[in-house]
Amino acid sequence: MSTYDVERTGMSTQDVEETGMSERAVLLDFPGADELVAAGRVEPPSAQALARALAGIEAAVAAQEVGHAAGRKKGAVMTAPLRGMSGRRRALVGLFTAAAVAAGVVTYANTGETPAGTRSEARADTASVFLNDISTVAATQSASSGKYWKTHLTIGDSYLSQSMDFYVINDGKAYKKGRQPDWQLGPKDLDWKSLDQLTTDPAKLLQLLQTPPRPKSISPFDQAVTLLSGSPASPKLRAGLFKAIAGLKGVKVVGTVKDSTGRGGIAVEFAEAKSTGRVIVDPKTSSILEYTFTWTAGASKGKVTHQTFLSVGFTDKIG
Repeated sequence: MSTYDVERTGMSTQDVEETGMSERAVLLDFPGADELVAAGRVEPPSAQALARALAGIEAAVAAQEVGHAAGRKKGAVMTAPLRGMSGRRRALVGLFTAAAVAAGVVTYANTGETPAGTRSEARADTASVFLNDISTVAATQSASSGKYWKTHLTIGDSYLSQSMDFYVINDGKAYKKGRQPDWQLGPKDLDWKSLDQLTTDPAKLLQLLQTPPRPKSISPFDQAVTLLSGSPASPKLRAGLFKAIAGLKGVKVVGTVKDSTGRGGIAVEFAEAKSTGRVIVDPKTSSILEYTFTWTAGASKGKVTHQTFLSVGFTDKIG
């Protein structure tokens, strides 16, 4: 392997010499690798291959961490190959998680108990697993910018300026509809500029969401989903919000569903005393496809409202 290859991959010459393995051998040193190599670029790897690869990688990480802990306890010095491999295996776990979600090979269902079977089936049991997986997908999306944030709904298009001026398109013409209210996040009211100053740490975001509600505030789930679907939140912030939602009690995965336009996605629900919110997420991109709010009690019981997001994103002009 050339010096360029070593530098490009982040592997030191010492890593290669001490492990006695090339870059390719190191990266493919896990159970199921042969099947992934055989899959090539023609067909995506099977769910079974990804599951075995993921299980093998995670087992290796766990074994190394146990050995590392034992070494520290006994005062032993860890060998270079073990120390060098640990970081790469953790990176591969993340890569395979993202690949499995993006390829749609992981089936998420709220079964209530962990079934016997492959690691991929075990990973599909809880909302936190899916939301943490989709957080990985969100973090890998490209960052962009623009003068306006465009929301393309089934009912029409709207535009939001950086000063929070709100515009709608009617019969091909743009109409200013005033200033959009700030986004809620616990005790905070956020405008476009303050989004970039907001923490992206999932634990801190969850703490904000769990702050006792103010008068007329929407639910923590609604607050997070509104930011995910209707704001120019950065990939890192969106990733943090998905993980924060995973920490909310009462959130559950419904499973694979279709939105009102027939697009497939994974549905996540959050039930409160008088209402239920449901969001459909595209597992390949982390985009919000549809949000539905249903009153389950009170005077409005049975009333349902929903928004279907055909696309959202930055633009430099209206229309």
